[in-house]
Amino acid sequence: MNFFPVLAALTCIFLGALAGGRLAALCHVPRVTGYLLAGMLLSPSLAHLLGWPALLLPEALHTLDLLTQLALGMILVSIGGQLLPENLRRWRHRILVFSLAETGLTLFLAGIVAFGVNYFYLHFSAPGLSVGITSLYLMVFFGIISMATAPAVTLMVVRECESEGPLTQAILTLVGLNNILALFGFVLVTHWLVNPAGGVTALLGQVLSPLLAGAVVGLVFAIWAERLDKNNEFKLLILGGVILVSVLCRLLQCEPLLAHLALGATLANGSPRWHRLASALKEIDYPIYVAFFVLAGANLHFETLAHIGLLGIGYVVARMLGKGAGAWLGAKLGRFGECMRRYSGMTLLAQGAVAIGMAGSLARQWPVAGAMVETVVLGAVIVFELIGPLALRQGLVWAGEVPILSLLEKRAPKGAFEGLHHVAQHFRSSLGIPAGHRFKDPGDILVRHVMRRNVETLRDNTPFNDLLRLIAHSRYDRFPVVNDQDRFVGMIDYSEIRNLLFEPSLAQLIVANDLVHTARAQLHPDQSLREALDVVQRHPDISYFPVVDPDLGSCLLGILSQNDLLATFRKQAK
Repeated sequence: MNFFPVLAALTCIFLGALAGGRLAALCHVPRVTGYLLAGMLLSPSLAHLLGWPALLLPEALHTLDLLTQLALGMILVSIGGQLLPENLRRWRHRILVFSLAETGLTLFLAGIVAFGVNYFYLHFSAPGLSVGITSLYLMVFFGIISMATAPAVTLMVVRECESEGPLTQAILTLVGLNNILALFGFVLVTHWLVNPAGGVTALLGQVLSPLLAGAVVGLVFAIWAERLDKNNEFKLLILGGVILVSVLCRLLQCEPLLAHLALGATLANGSPRWHRLASALKEIDYPIYVAFFVLAGANLHFETLAHIGLLGIGYVVARMLGKGAGAWLGAKLGRFGECMRRYSGMTLLAQGAVAIGMAGSLARQWPVAGAMVETVVLGAVIVFELIGPLALRQGLVWAGEVPILSLLEKRAPKGAFEGLHHVAQHFRSSLGIPAGHRFKDPGDILVRHVMRRNVETLRDNTPFNDLLRLIAHSRYDRFPVVNDQDRFVGMIDYSEIRNLLFEPSLAQLIVANDLVHTARAQLHPDQSLREALDVVQRHPDISYFPVVDPDLGSCLLGILSQNDLLATFRKQAK
């Protein structure tokens, strides 16, 4: 076997990703976009259209499909790990209402557009079906595929932006729910409309087999993890689990996407060491994810853009409207805040491998009409892969969950001569010759550049039992309290709440304001991090510091955590 095309392809993939990611950073767009564009420029499809030599050969891409499957499995395990009971209990039925409203409206709009375009304009009919019935089938399949959201793009952009907050947590959970609904719906309607001969037994097998495979492997590996103690062992375990699930699904001929979601959910809920497994996964996944996005761009078929026509344009517009309006409606029906209603829709636009997988499966099972669906979806994915990461990051930024500092380049890009100078300085230092001094002091950065603005707060009139429900699944140990005018009142320590748990007779009489104490340490947005660090050193027992602006009537502007503060000093010192 000739391995040269594969090795050459890997060289192009990683060096292309390095260049694309750097260019994306200079243009202030997500690095995911740079990776996708690098893959598109290396694509055999684009090379064929433009008449230049292909750097990535189709046979090499086919071989590297194993890497794509591994990366997608790791991503879905991470997304499945977000399906924790504490997350679902935190919002209770509200997150399900949100997901159903958002996916339902997207399905409806994309389906209606597909039906209308085909019935009134294209007049396409599949073999053995009338135009009307074919239009109904297209309505169902386009609607279901439109529900899926790209988990890979979502996870990578969130990680790159260092986003953290209620919207971030909600969209990670929603991505998992959206894809579960889409995959289940696709399996059901494909069985009923395309392959009805298998009966209920075959249907149950298609649905339950991947879930059981992922759950059984997750349970066994959760027990195995209890016997491990080294970080490298956790890396091997989680990587082996992802590959094992893929192998089992290939043997069982079932859907690996559902199985990997089940694996992540089972490990997260069944293993006391899930946090170590998740941390180990983060330490090994980035190069694989980068290769996944470059390969995703390289596998896009640009010739499909010329063939999607009115149906493709309608699908793209309908899905964008469905995600935006559906997310607004779902947040309203689920009684989420204004921030969720305004920005969640744009964070769910990305679409990729899950939709491509469903469209490809349909093309294999329903060759003529399914091929048309696949062509439209492939063309639409090119659009959504380009605009999705940008919209996702912008939504997180507008929601106030991305520190301003993470949007800025940590260092100015170095030119060739400056780079040569730095190499020479490092070489001098290696020989024991004193090197130049550092001239950028992270202490001069302002608090407003690092704080997180979208903060979960408590109202001062919240009853004690409601207070317990709101904070039961929070990872914070201090909770900011505001009044009806959104003015900062003070903080509640978890210790105060814990003490009252042993006095149930008093719980009925207490509201949040009774537990508030004046914050011992407050920060101002225009303070330097050097001053903030002095405050942290004086109060080492406090993890989260409120950031208030006295000029706005003690309005709560955000929260600065010790971790974010210290991480900024570490990053700037590198």
